[in-house]
Amino acid sequence: MSFTIDQDSERTLRFSGISASRGIAIGPAYRYTRTLLKGEDHPISPSDVQHQIERFEAAVHRARKEIEKIRRLAEQKVGTPASSIFEAQMMMVSDEFILDSIRRRIKHELKPAAYAVDVELSEQQALLKAGENPIMRERADDVEDIKQRLLRYLLDRAKWHSRIDQPSIIIAEFLTPADAILFSRSEDRTTAVLGFALDGGGVTSHVAILARSLGLPSVVALHNASECIHTGDMVILDGERGELIVNPDQETLRGYQEEQQLFSLGSSESPIETIDPTISGARTRDGKPITISMNLEFGSEVAIAEAERTSILGSAKVDAKRAPALGLGLVRTEHFLLLNEELPTEDEQNALYQDLAKRFAPAEITLRTFDVGGDKVLAGSYREDNPFLGWRGLRISLDEPEIFLAQLRAILRASCYGKVRMMFPMVTNIDELRRALKYLEQAKAELTAKDEDFDDNIQVGIMVEVPAAALLAHVFAPLIDFFSIGTNDLTQYTLAVDRGNDLIATMYQELHPAVLRLIQLTVAAAHAEGKKACVCGELGGYPLATPVLVGLGVDEFSVAPSQVRSLAARIHAIDSTEAVALANDILQNAQSPNEVKQEILTFLSDRQLMTRYSEAIVGPSTFGKKLIKR
Repeated sequence: MSFTIDQDSERTLRFSGISASRGIAIGPAYRYTRTLLKGEDHPISPSDVQHQIERFEAAVHRARKEIEKIRRLAEQKVGTPASSIFEAQMMMVSDEFILDSIRRRIKHELKPAAYAVDVELSEQQALLKAGENPIMRERADDVEDIKQRLLRYLLDRAKWHSRIDQPSIIIAEFLTPADAILFSRSEDRTTAVLGFALDGGGVTSHVAILARSLGLPSVVALHNASECIHTGDMVILDGERGELIVNPDQETLRGYQEEQQLFSLGSSESPIETIDPTISGARTRDGKPITISMNLEFGSEVAIAEAERTSILGSAKVDAKRAPALGLGLVRTEHFLLLNEELPTEDEQNALYQDLAKRFAPAEITLRTFDVGGDKVLAGSYREDNPFLGWRGLRISLDEPEIFLAQLRAILRASCYGKVRMMFPMVTNIDELRRALKYLEQAKAELTAKDEDFDDNIQVGIMVEVPAAALLAHVFAPLIDFFSIGTNDLTQYTLAVDRGNDLIATMYQELHPAVLRLIQLTVAAAHAEGKKACVCGELGGYPLATPVLVGLGVDEFSVAPSQVRSLAARIHAIDSTEAVALANDILQNAQSPNEVKQEILTFLSDRQLMTRYSEAIVGPSTFGKKLIKR
């Protein structure tokens, strides 16, 4: 079973899934069901063939018009790169090989158009699902959307209902990208969708990509959740920890409401009071400066605008004009690749990087070179039995020097339009770093030969995502300007737990003592060389982790824009010397993730900080309520 009954109430259900888009939503459920249509198999007369083909052609024409209409709506909501999802659907419904196959079935097998469509597209789905590439397997859902759309026209069925009459969390067995866009089309807050909870799906599905672009929390792989929920049930959608809570008790609800207020910027246009623009971050209670920056996925103008707005809210007000104060600590450039069929040119990349540099100046932006592989698989990628331990990150860039050099030149050309840093992902040994730095020097030389301007002193860092990089951080530190600790992969590789596998999701523990020791080694190596260490993984936004990371000496936190306000408030509430003592105590004594959490909870409870840090982060079945003070 994928749910447990809360001890406080027989009606409370808890489902565990995988977070596909961060955030917390609280509201009524809207149970969305779509009866899947099937084409009936029966013979037609030869005289009916032309009529059936004409009906098929009319259905294809209607599908193209409707998909184009949805694409335009998506472009308005999430920008051009994310809306290209529907261009891919348009290509599918315009594929003459598939269309001819359907026509042949009608003509030669004497089958009705609906049956020919059903059989042919079902075969296409089966081929996609049988593949090794997880991205392509998830594209089978796009084919299902097209198939159902054509069948609806051919069988003269009514349109699917994709509107809600009150703010709701959509609960479904599965959603198509069109469903996600159509549910989110309302600008009226009284009929707005709050988030998506799906029985199936994955973090790289088109619906997940759209949810992130829309800024809506989303949890996938909930298995049988939709079978147990009714429209109108009160639910909590926890996109931070991948949980869905149905009919929560009052204590749980109140805790999540407090956490939601802390995580959300809401509609407030007021400055972030705890941000000090002189340091682009916040100060602890005893005055220690901590830089705060933001993570950004390419492909969504909505996401860029949110980060830009948050950056400005953190600035000092001068004659009613405010300049960006908070920078981008991690720009995931590979998301632009995932949303496009073709590799962007150097000029196309440069235009994007240059735009970001200008928009966030004088704040700093950090561009990570392409990090594909693992769970970010490109169409046509090399087949691997274990992609997380295979050809990914910097390994691909070093094996594809022309692609790598084009990106390096594009980043360098953008560096003269603002404060730009770059970093390399998935570095595992010093030879890889040396090769990457040689390519960087080559890119500089090529631009110099063309009389192109760039920042010759651009700062260069590496992602610390594997234990080898953390253990040898003292070897890397002299060659770079900063470390950025990617706690998501670092946790995954340290604990040998695939965080996208819902069967073992509970074993993915970022506060594991082993992970904290690797972070401590990295920070110490950076400081020994006078360099800085940043945390850019999800651990940076996890409330319980804040005092420990401050105590370990982390210089910068890079989090989602929606987490900036709450993070700054948490940093401002703690004393750095006390945080150091907490971190030392944990490193010396804690032997398990639960012991680490108990130490932190005691620390916060003793200082009456639980409300600010929100007890909703602690499941009632995991820790004693005696530690929680309201």
